[in-house]
Amino acid sequence: MNPFKQESEIEVSTTSGMLRISVHPRVDRLWMIIEIVITGTVAYWFYRGWSTYSTLIRIFAAWCFVGAIIAWFYKLSGSELIEIDDRHLTIRKTVLGWERTSEYPTEDCRGLQIRERNEDEYGLQCKVGRRTVLFGEYIPETKAEEILTILQRDLPAVADKMLLQHPDKEHFTTLRLN
Repeated sequence: MNPFKQESEIEVSTTSGMLRISVHPRVDRLWMIIEIVITGTVAYWFYRGWSTYSTLIRIFAAWCFVGAIIAWFYKLSGSELIEIDDRHLTIRKTVLGWERTSEYPTEDCRGLQIRERNEDEYGLQCKVGRRTVLFGEYIPETKAEEILTILQRDLPAVADKMLLQHPDKEHFTTLRLN
């Protein structure tokens, strides 16, 4: 088992022709403390020698520290709500009360599938036109399979549209529906 593996707490429900997936990052407090100590130590080293570094290195270091802080805020307060119905795929990401909503017409979504980021990290992805939309970060593989199975079982018309790889070809991915 990978000690750096990040998973999320997932809630899946279907109501009134809609599949709703709620994703909340799980925080491992020990690894969070280790990350803070390492980042703080590196920040201190950069602070002490700040005037000796080139502008490019300063910008890169500042960008890394800001990115680490935003990632911590996401882990501590972030969430993702994914809603799929017969008209839209809606993805709402919330961090510290700030919400970003992306909405895509279901008929434009093709090739919904499990996305493998690394060996132990999964999520979901689909094509919207030529663009690949990534969502459901840190969803475990078993939950991703369950989500696709529930979509196929409870919303078959939507699954027909979204799991289709190419609009011109009749290809449908069959999942283990027992």
